[in-house]
Amino acid sequence: MRRRRGVCWRPGRRSGNLKGVKRARGMLFGTIWALGGAGAAACGGHGSADTGRGAGAGGSFAGAANPGGGAGGSAPSSAGAGDSGNRAGTSGRGASAGGATSNAGAGSASGGAPAGAGSGGASANSAGGSGGSGVAGGGAAHSGGAAGEAGEGGASGAGSGGETRVLDADSLAVRFADAVLSRWPDPLDITTPASFEYNHGIVLRGIEQVYRYTHDQRYLDYIRKYVDDFVDAQGNVTIASGYSLDNIQPSVLLPFLFAETGLVKYATAAAQVRALYDGFPRNPDNGFWHKQTYPNQMWLDSIYMGEPFLADYGVVVGGCGTFCADTVVEQTRLIGEHLQDATTGLVLHAWDDSPGTKASWADPTTGASPEVWGRALGWYAMSLVDDIPELPDGTTGKSDLAASLTKLVAGIEQTQDANTGLWYQVVDKGNMSDDFLETSGSGMFVYALSAGVTRGLIDASYAAVAAKGFAGLETKVTTDTEGRPSITGAVHGMGVQNDYAGYINQLPLVTDSSHGLCAILLAASEMEAHAP
Repeated sequence: MRRRRGVCWRPGRRSGNLKGVKRARGMLFGTIWALGGAGAAACGGHGSADTGRGAGAGGSFAGAANPGGGAGGSAPSSAGAGDSGNRAGTSGRGASAGGATSNAGAGSASGGAPAGAGSGGASANSAGGSGGSGVAGGGAAHSGGAAGEAGEGGASGAGSGGETRVLDADSLAVRFADAVLSRWPDPLDITTPASFEYNHGIVLRGIEQVYRYTHDQRYLDYIRKYVDDFVDAQGNVTIASGYSLDNIQPSVLLPFLFAETGLVKYATAAAQVRALYDGFPRNPDNGFWHKQTYPNQMWLDSIYMGEPFLADYGVVVGGCGTFCADTVVEQTRLIGEHLQDATTGLVLHAWDDSPGTKASWADPTTGASPEVWGRALGWYAMSLVDDIPELPDGTTGKSDLAASLTKLVAGIEQTQDANTGLWYQVVDKGNMSDDFLETSGSGMFVYALSAGVTRGLIDASYAAVAAKGFAGLETKVTTDTEGRPSITGAVHGMGVQNDYAGYINQLPLVTDSSHGLCAILLAASEMEAHAP
């Protein structure tokens, strides 16, 4: 039986398991990149190497964004062959708790079985986990894979250090996580359609956060159940055709699952998604379009849908060079430059960079949308607090994101409703009689403020702002006849609106929407986690 890892959370990192994976990944992921090559063709090739399930993702995305780059299909026929063998690459990640890696230089660098791979699980750690090296040898690496897996557990909390925090069994975070599992035993049923898209992914992101503080295997299994419907045994990922960052968001679960399970299929799938970014359509200033149907438009929503995956991929999986960190900074900073108010720190919803006719909501000169929408601002705030700690020291522009966050949280504090602790649908117009308090954006602000303080990104005084907001959220929690909690008061899914009236005419509010569940799971996890 695999040994359970400790739940070690350090303010500067989202996962205590990341260092251990980072140690093992160097040799392991020479494999994945060698298989796929560079660019969007890698993903299409992986998809065609097996059953073709991933072909729609690689071919369609790369083809739409970069004609000629999505042909793919030429990846080696053994592309999936190294899956089990590659698992040995993570076997050494439990070898040392916070100390120097014991597996440096251990696996073979060319084809064939990894060093020590056949010697059994106990020796896999001392052999360095053998780094999943020679996937050029495909089948040969496969034969030694099990040994690495057996040694994977290693020492609990590998490579981690610092603060350990836990959630109580009766905490609101755990109760909501249990309610999700109870109401929708199959995570595909959380919302419709049942696909690889953000409405499922954001709820599971909340479940992930609860898991990090509990290590309850049920939560990990639940996330895997969803992801495994779209990732096959060889790591081919199925994503709906047609470019949309909304369909990229669940990919953030892939580095997490690789870190927790050591199964290379999740890293392989993540590598396929990473390759898609090379062909994403960009506006004239190099910003990713939000969707194929919205040419040249960047939304705050886009940042949360696309950048946390890259930030986590660069830390957990690697093989990204500077692309992941540089792209996170580029995209996040670009939209902030065009939409963040220098005085209030608040950020407008969206920006259209079309050189000619712009969207109906866009200012004809600046391309900016007219209002500060709560949930969109929440997406941006959460992305900043999640991504900044993952960027390597020395990343150009990292300090710009930190400065943007500092200005943003000041604006969030200034617009908090004094009576309830919550925030309004149109954040800075709470003085309007028809503006209303909205739960999902409020929960995202609570999470961003609390996590920002914990991770040392913002002043400790913001903890009181988060606490007041969380108290307001608790008033929006009801209980059903089975004793399960529900979250009320979230606005339904919506796009960029032409004016203030468009954002306000969105009633009625929704109970247990994916947005509301995401917000309460994340907020409660951060607010209720405590020292054991």
